[in-house]
Amino acid sequence: MANASQTDAGSQQALIFIPDISGFTKFVSDTEINHARHIIEELLEILMDANRIGLQVSEIEGDAILFYRFGQAPTGEEMMHQIKEMFSKFHLHLKRYSTHRICNCGACCTASNLAIKFVAHYGPITMNTIKQYKKLFGKEVIVAHRLLKNDIDSHEYSLFTDNLKEASAGWHAVEQNAWSPIQQAEQEYDSGRIGFSYLSLNPLLNELPEPAVEDYSIKGVKAKVIETSAVIEAPLEEVFNVIADLPWRSKWLPDALEIITDINSNLPQTGQTHKCIDKGPIMVSHDYHLSDDVITFTETMADKKFANVIKLSRLDKNRTQLVSTGFMKKNFLMETMFRLFMKSKIEKAYYVAWNNLNEYCKSLRKSNQEHPYKIQTSKSVHQPAA
Repeated sequence: MANASQTDAGSQQALIFIPDISGFTKFVSDTEINHARHIIEELLEILMDANRIGLQVSEIEGDAILFYRFGQAPTGEEMMHQIKEMFSKFHLHLKRYSTHRICNCGACCTASNLAIKFVAHYGPITMNTIKQYKKLFGKEVIVAHRLLKNDIDSHEYSLFTDNLKEASAGWHAVEQNAWSPIQQAEQEYDSGRIGFSYLSLNPLLNELPEPAVEDYSIKGVKAKVIETSAVIEAPLEEVFNVIADLPWRSKWLPDALEIITDINSNLPQTGQTHKCIDKGPIMVSHDYHLSDDVITFTETMADKKFANVIKLSRLDKNRTQLVSTGFMKKNFLMETMFRLFMKSKIEKAYYVAWNNLNEYCKSLRKSNQEHPYKIQTSKSVHQPAA
């Protein structure tokens, strides 16, 4: 195996760093593929956003990210801080998702079982350019990928090759102050025998705080200022699926943006945000209550000036009663201004929206189709693993 100080013509020394989501294959194989995809995408984005040491993304490999950084190797302390940051953000997201989610499909219920491991290596690599695409190339890239398959008896760990430790400063202090004992090992691969150290990440789980209980509602006494209703000719679940599909709102909301913005999650959950109208407010969804025959949820302006409560009630297997009720904080002047200058216009917009929603749902039934975006509201099908 090449020494860390040796380079081939055209190659440069670089850190190769791979966070890999464990349990991905089983997760995707055994659960609903669309929701699994959204969950993995969000987790990969969180790992990229947690980059604190100037890493570059070479490619995303399904369940993993191939990071690199040319130049001097990071210190042991820098690597440990980077790993702790990514690990913590990864699991904090899963914790919050478990407490804030509303979907009970297999993917959403088992997301908390996902784990993460890290492989960090250092050596000479080069960059291939094919048209506009750049790709890491070299023996050390292969070595890093081989190390993902090892005999370590742990689901969550961080692995550092001897090459990286030899090129980095401060590893003696890391071994003394690490959150768990550092183990030494080596593995035989087709590229040769590779020495490395590794440590468990499990102790870090005990340091993570529980998700905060956030109150998105309007504080104080509220006044009902508007109410509209409609009968939607579709099953309750279908109506909810369409309304919960935030990007699809551009298809049926009047004056909506062509592309709905400020969506912070692809799956509905407490705290999900969106913006549908140009120069309009960012709305926050919360207070979901789902039963077999009634679904209610609230969408409140981020500045908490106005809230809209949607109630969907099953009339029969093919019809749903929709009631939309708007509230604002109790204020005589603001209530009067709303009723005089805004209520009529907003009412008209709501009724256009409900008509558009009904026509779309009817078109699905006529063509014997279902809306592709689905939320599993029943708790009897899937339960989170104990």
